[in-house]
Amino acid sequence: MKRLLTPLPIWLILADTVYTFTLNILQSFNPGQSLLPKDGLPVSPDIAFGWLQAATHGGMAILIGFGLWTLLKLNQSVLRQQDFPVGVFRALGLTAVLAFGIPSLWLWSVSLSVPAEGGGIAWDSPRYLAVSLCQAAAACLCLHRLAVLYLLRRRTARGRLCG
Repeated sequence: MKRLLTPLPIWLILADTVYTFTLNILQSFNPGQSLLPKDGLPVSPDIAFGWLQAATHGGMAILIGFGLWTLLKLNQSVLRQQDFPVGVFRALGLTAVLAFGIPSLWLWSVSLSVPAEGGGIAWDSPRYLAVSLCQAAAACLCLHRLAVLYLLRRRTARGRLCG
């Protein structure tokens, strides 16, 4: 059951990232009707600079996607109680997951600690609410799996010394 439930937040974040990136690409190719200044001339044409946002979002999607994929592999190997070699790129990927997940975890803890004032939770956007919950869950999962991996390596090293 753990193999099915623990990666669920990660898959939801990946699906939302792909969905948002697709929307961003579609908007960059099909710019909406933007308001023109009073003289009728736009300051910069959307077609000239619209791709910059899509390229930036694509880079972020690749970075976060790699980090989440690394977290999926870490989760899988720890659940099987196998070693997971963490090199430079995998460490950077997990750091990216933590860099996006820990602020979400912090904001959820602050929002839930002040329930009398409404907590600052925006209930009108369920997709963003779900993704922020999943980001916090992914950060907790990453920290937990890294701790279990440390204990697994420590137990393996202790077994080698004794045996």
